Amino acid sequence: MASTASTRSLPSLTPAPVLLLTLALCLLAALTSCNRIDYSPAGSKLDLPEGLVDRELVSLARRGDAEAQFEIGRILARAVPAERDLEQAVVWLRRAANQGWAPAQSLLGAMKAKGEGAASPDPAEGRRLIEQAMEQGEATASFHLGELYDAGLGVKSDLTRAAVLFEQAANAGVLNAKHALGRAHEAGRGVDADMSRAMSLYREAAGQGYALSQYTLGEIYAKGNGVTRNAAEAVTWYRLAAEQGFAPAEARLGYMYAAGDGVPARHGEAARWSRRAAEAGDADGCNNLAILYLKGFGVGQDYQQALHWYREAAARGHAGAQNMLGTVYLTGQGVAKNSAEAERWWTSAAEQGYAPSQYNLGGMYSRSLSETLTRGAAMEWLGKAASQGHSQAGVELAKLRTEARLDTTSDTGSSS
Repeated sequence: MASTASTRSLPSLTPAPVLLLTLALCLLAALTSCNRIDYSPAGSKLDLPEGLVDRELVSLARRGDAEAQFEIGRILARAVPAERDLEQAVVWLRRAANQGWAPAQSLLGAMKAKGEGAASPDPAEGRRLIEQAMEQGEATASFHLGELYDAGLGVKSDLTRAAVLFEQAANAGVLNAKHALGRAHEAGRGVDADMSRAMSLYREAAGQGYALSQYTLGEIYAKGNGVTRNAAEAVTWYRLAAEQGFAPAEARLGYMYAAGDGVPARHGEAARWSRRAAEAGDADGCNNLAILYLKGFGVGQDYQQALHWYREAAARGHAGAQNMLGTVYLTGQGVAKNSAEAERWWTSAAEQGYAPSQYNLGGMYSRSLSETLTRGAAMEWLGKAASQGHSQAGVELAKLRTEARLDTTSDTGSSS
């Protein structure tokens, strides 16, 4: 006898439930997969990571709100390198500036003068926009005009005028103007050199969260520039800037942890902060991380990772990393030996005044490892290294000078 129980099949879905289910699935996919927002003005294309700009701000900007347009432009212009988009920043700032929004005119003018987000600088247009903002009493415009006079962009360089403008903006509470005025007092640019005044201005800006001033105070205390060296104080200021994502401070904090300078040596922390800086594109951070991988401090020892980060640092102009790559290629550590490539990297570092590379280039000639270096060029590089106190370069230079005299004597004797 057949069982009365039967397997039930799912009922057929009517068209309406199918449509609703399809819509629900599409919405779910959109919510789960969407992690980017189009922040661009209508008619242009730009995708940036979600969270960089608030959706409501985008909506306001697209409806023509000048303040929202300025804020988006400012965010895009001042974001971390991986998220920065200067061309789109200019688009948004221009829209706000065209509506007479003074902060947008000021920032757009500064960017135009420096060529940020454009094919080439336009100092005249930049100055025009900045002066428009100044006419409306925009404090940041005084700072940006001071930048033009400080650098001689579109105007004749006038450090005194620049300092006056920096002070006007600083008195109005503009933090980067306080920093610029501090820098002027530290260096005696357009004002009397006054380290005490410089420190006061840096502290004012740093206390209000200005990362560059926090980092600068760290540098001053770490190096003892005009103050008694205080590594622990340096670490305090580096940390404040690093916690804001300021990559140079992250790199320096990583170094301090690696060296145990101002803090107990903690290689894990050294690697963490160095990696953050390296991934943000900071050359010192890349070099720090390369060293940590090379030695296996805070990370597993990995020569290929070390080589990768040395290359990243070298590509960003880090002389120490360039010198190291020269050594790697000369000795064939993890790469095929290539003396020409070694010479190329050492030359890049030597041209930056890096004494070890200047010495290495001189040594390449002495050991007949270069097909292009002449004795004269080798002596020149050795002389530059020796003038910086590189003792081995001085010894090598003396040898080459002796050889040159002997060759001259020999040539004279042969001709007679």
